[in-house]
Amino acid sequence: MFDRKNTSLALELVTFSHTLFVLPLILAGYVVSFDEFNLLNFVLILCCAVSARTIGMILNRIIDSDIDLQNPRTSNRPIPARRISNRFVLNFLGISLAIFFISSWLICDLVLILAPIPIIFFFIYPYLKRYTFMCHFFLGITLSLGPLAGGVAASCSIQSIYETFHIALFTIFWISGFDILYALQDFDYDSKKGIYSIPAYFGKKKAIVISSICFFLSSITIFYYLYIKESHVFSYLLLIFLVLGFLVQILRCSRLDFSFFKYNSYIGFLILILIFSDILLR
Repeated sequence: MFDRKNTSLALELVTFSHTLFVLPLILAGYVVSFDEFNLLNFVLILCCAVSARTIGMILNRIIDSDIDLQNPRTSNRPIPARRISNRFVLNFLGISLAIFFISSWLICDLVLILAPIPIIFFFIYPYLKRYTFMCHFFLGITLSLGPLAGGVAASCSIQSIYETFHIALFTIFWISGFDILYALQDFDYDSKKGIYSIPAYFGKKKAIVISSICFFLSSITIFYYLYIKESHVFSYLLLIFLVLGFLVQILRCSRLDFSFFKYNSYIGFLILILIFSDILLR
């Protein structure tokens, strides 16, 4: 099934690089919640994180295949271009679901009970862009389940939500802001076809302003987290780099330079480094 060609298509199908957006934040939720490091538990959490993101991307690609086929930017994706078989896609989805639920079961009963929640959110999200421009924020909420799940998986306790709440809130604003900028690429198509997005609904300039507000709120959320934790000055320096990263994104986007998308995952790793170093320096 997974020969060299199919492996390449599978990675393209799920845009594996996008997994790097959220993985560091899931690990950040894990870091602030575990009492004692357990290698097996850590590996299982990684399996859950990667498989969950894979499920989300496959569902999105399947549900959006009709839209992708008509959009010049996305028409060559594996499913609409028929470069990959439906059987392969469904098998890939089935394997990912199996890995996700088996890993959840092996972590603890609570994680298994909660496991269907992100799958439901993944299924709902692709349909929202057909009905409301709030889809960007729903995506942020969906991916904010990552750090919450990382905390629950680390402690097997729902109480960990109190420790990971600020990371989740950061994720909502950060992902929403990024997704609004991402939608600028499809401004002409979305406006013409009636696809709901903030750029298509409010225009490009207002979309950049709304995205900037989201990034600002992300920064405030992390600043408040560091403040209540009485963090080391080094953590605030890392936060400054984070804010500068947001500014770079906004400035590049205002010049319609979309090359920054591939660098966006660095911000997630910066947050992980910030939180981990803050714990070590306390």
